[in-house]
Amino acid sequence: MTRHNETTLLADEPLVRLAGEAAFERGVAYYRQGQVLGWNRQGNTLTAQVAGSESYRVTLRLNPRGLEGGCDCPASEGIDFCKHCVATALAYRAEQEEQQRLMAGGERGRLLAYLQQLDKASLVEALAELIEEDPVRRHQWSLRADAVLGVLDHKALKKRITAAFPLKRNLHRYGQVRPYFAKAEAVVDQLAEQAPQLPPDTCLTLVEYALSRLARALETIDDSGGFRFHCEETLQRLHVQTVQRLDWPGEKLAAHLYEIAFGDSHDFYPKIPDAYTEALGSKGMEAYLALLQQVWDALPSLTAEAQWSEQFRYRRLREPLLKRAEAHGDVATILALHQKSATGVQDYLKIAELCIAHDAWDQVELWLARAAKADDKRYPHWRHERERLSIRLLLYRGEAEKAAERQWRIYQQTQQLEDYRHLLALADEHALTTDYRQRVHDWLKEQVDQAPEAPWGYAPKVVNTLLEIYLYENRLEEALAFSSVRPVAAGLLLKLAQQLGNPDQSLPLYLRLARSEVRNTDNRSYRSAIAQLRELHGTLETLEQHRAFAAALEELRAEFRQKRNFIKWLNEAFPP
Repeated sequence: MTRHNETTLLADEPLVRLAGEAAFERGVAYYRQGQVLGWNRQGNTLTAQVAGSESYRVTLRLNPRGLEGGCDCPASEGIDFCKHCVATALAYRAEQEEQQRLMAGGERGRLLAYLQQLDKASLVEALAELIEEDPVRRHQWSLRADAVLGVLDHKALKKRITAAFPLKRNLHRYGQVRPYFAKAEAVVDQLAEQAPQLPPDTCLTLVEYALSRLARALETIDDSGGFRFHCEETLQRLHVQTVQRLDWPGEKLAAHLYEIAFGDSHDFYPKIPDAYTEALGSKGMEAYLALLQQVWDALPSLTAEAQWSEQFRYRRLREPLLKRAEAHGDVATILALHQKSATGVQDYLKIAELCIAHDAWDQVELWLARAAKADDKRYPHWRHERERLSIRLLLYRGEAEKAAERQWRIYQQTQQLEDYRHLLALADEHALTTDYRQRVHDWLKEQVDQAPEAPWGYAPKVVNTLLEIYLYENRLEEALAFSSVRPVAAGLLLKLAQQLGNPDQSLPLYLRLARSEVRNTDNRSYRSAIAQLRELHGTLETLEQHRAFAAALEELRAEFRQKRNFIKWLNEAFPP
């Protein structure tokens, strides 16, 4: 029979005629409730099992004369078209409609339509062949089978974890590492599936065993590709969930987490105690912090010679204790925690800054003196930071003149715009008599005059410093005159050209920049030069400016005619 004829026979109207309205409505309800347990078609005959007060067998026949059917229920006795026949017809009709939808859905839809037509035995055979072809897929399905069939207990899971993370493999290539962790993922996912059914203590043991195996495995595996991340993240999430299921007293859980936090595999666990706040509860967290405090109190102060591993342990102990002290505003404890773990100038400056932040001014000078004693001339940055903190101390004492003089010395060393701005702010805020703006300008001019000559683009630092101040203070005429006779940094010259906003003035600067880029003789510089010319072109307004720009392009074409790529891209951007 054609699909058109079948659709006509299975429409609602002929089904109502065959069964009657009452039986049709009950058949619709049976179909919607999913009581058609399965159907099978051979030729034009359709058979199905339908659940009612008992399980009934339905037989329908589709032929050119019409739809016929019967059921072994008492209402049909194999002759009449009952509600079970209606439910079967509707289930078959829905399946055929789904087939038509899939057939119109492209290659994947047609594949699904085909698979739905196969019987169970054929599907099982095809799936088994696919599973056998791929070792990783076979491993995954083997785990699922063992779980469903009830042969996967915690001992079996532990054996599978051991097998999933073999040790000392010395794997370094992506092609080796990827399949290693693909196989391990199947076991980790199976553990995650089984976890809710396992006792929490047993599950915790398995998760921690898996994390330890992962840590040991990575000792000889280069996983720079990150193939382990799925295993690692799944196990970490599972560990937190499992800990939350435990009914341990707070003290026991705190001790257990402490052992993990300071054990060899701590890097593979979620952050302790932060990730376990809910599991610990207030009492458990208090117990954990009390344990940290006990260990901390028994430790001596760190020495300047302490190795990084020892410093790292102190800092990990200190962090949760510091967070608690900060939450309570306990300044004395905050400072004491930092003092015990301080080993060098950076730590001393941090403590001095904390003293300032918490108004412990009486201790600031002490820590600045320690920082000065530990000063290392190889790192001027820390010396400048110490000077900046000492300025804050001088201002607290009301010694603004001394503070400004110290800030002036800092600026002479750094020549940073931020230090210049801070110097002027100090002078303005405290109405100081010294004109530091003029003082800086005079000093820089003196330094500029003493600076050695340099080719364009390699300006001495002081030259760029002075131009940067001109730009910051919008002294554009001075900046233009200065940059016309001095080699300055390309970035500052571009900034000047942009700030001028006048093509008559900025055109020579853009051309200067473009010529410098082209002389670098590489494609990236060529594109940069053309981008700058485009930027200039976008600012042109008058006919004279366009003519000057066109003349400049001809100069560039003549000057750099040997630079074929540049000329090609220049002509594309600005056709001759």
